[in-house]
Order: sequence, then C-alpha cells, then structure tokens
Amino acid sequence: MKQVEEIKIGTLGIKIERKKIKNMYLKIKPDGEVIISAHPNISTESIMIFVKSKKNWILEKQQKRLLAPSNNLAEDEVLFLGYRLKCIRKFGVNLEVALEKDKLVIYGPSDLTEEKQSQAIENWMFKQLQRKVNQYHSHYWSFFERNGFKPIEIKYRQMKSTWGVCRPTRGIITYSKQLIHQPEPFIHYVIVHELCHLLQPNHSAKFYEAVSTLLPQWESYSKQKV
Repeated sequence: MKQVEEIKIGTLGIKIERKKIKNMYLKIKPDGEVIISAHPNISTESIMIFVKSKKNWILEKQQKRLLAPSNNLAEDEVLFLGYRLKCIRKFGVNLEVALEKDKLVIYGPSDLTEEKQSQAIENWMFKQLQRKVNQYHSHYWSFFERNGFKPIEIKYRQMKSTWGVCRPTRGIITYSKQLIHQPEPFIHYVIVHELCHLLQPNHSAKFYEAVSTLLPQWESYSKQKV
C-alpha cells in the first residue's frame, strides 16, 4: 500500500509518496504541487537534501505553470499553439521530443526523470516558438528594410503582463516565452504589433495604420487567444 507524508522546506510544501521503487522521482503537478516518490527505506533527511538541490528548478517550474494558461489541462497534457496535446512516453536511446498527430511523444531511456522530461518539452516548445517568430520576421522584414531599418535583435523572456516589448532605439524586440501556448493567429498578431512599434513607439492612429497595412485582419487575430 502506498504511504504518503508531507514535509515543508521553508515555504515549499512537499508530498512524499513511499513506493517500492529503485530510484527517487520528482513530479510537479499542473497546480504546482510537488510530489516525491521514494522507497520506504530512503530517509526523510535524504529526501530533503534532494529537494533542496532542486529547489531553484522547482520554484522556476511552479512559476512557469502559474503563468501558462491551464485550460483545465490534465497532468499528462500541454498546451501548444492553442491545442491540448497528450504527452506520451516511448523508449528511445536518446532524449527526443516529437509532435505526432495530436500527441507529443517523448522518447528516452526507461529511467528518464520527470525533471529531464519537463525540460525536454520546454526546450522543444521554445524552439517551435523561435521558428514561428523567425518565420514571420523574415516574411515582413523586407517592408522595414525598404523603410531604412537595420536588422534587429530578438530576445525571449518569461513575462507576466505582456506578450512582447519593442525598444526601437535599441533595435530589440523581446517576446514572452508563453506565446507558444497561444493560437497561431494571435502569435502572428503579436509579432506584427511589436514590429510596428519600430515605426511608431506608441499606440497612435498612425501605429494602427501600420498594423492594418501589414495585417488587415489584425482585429480578428488579436482576439484569438486562450
């Protein structure tokens, strides 16, 4: 029978599930709850040392899950481009993530930890966002080139209150990493919106004229978010 106990490390609450397993496993549920699975013979002190070594990663992961739209996701689901994808584990020599129809397949060894799996999914999502952003920037950049703009720098951050920030004088546009959860039309709109701030650093009528020139359907796209 599974034994459950709870401990606290500072403000961090940890649920420990005792099972007859060889290794110790760390899981963070969609609501941020932290669960450690460990053999009954492993001491609570050893578990606390293990958790402390992962504390920064746990807090970062909890914050990202709070920022990401949950959309009532199950534990084994992620939100990608507005779609719910079920995560499936399959054996593989190397750790890889692949989109197969409506599923996200994680290939890896049998001892793949929750931490490494989560990181692999996160890295895959970030690469997909970079591809989308680069695709749209390349599509629209000839317009800005004709208007005398030099190439800009694109950055990414976890941002709570905005999808993007354009700094025209510095030639930098920063996008929220959370954009990858949104439907593609909304991502398209955000990219055009930030690009147009290179022309107009405000939200004046001239700014929206520029947005309309590049993306006539921007009002419809701006509403397509989860």
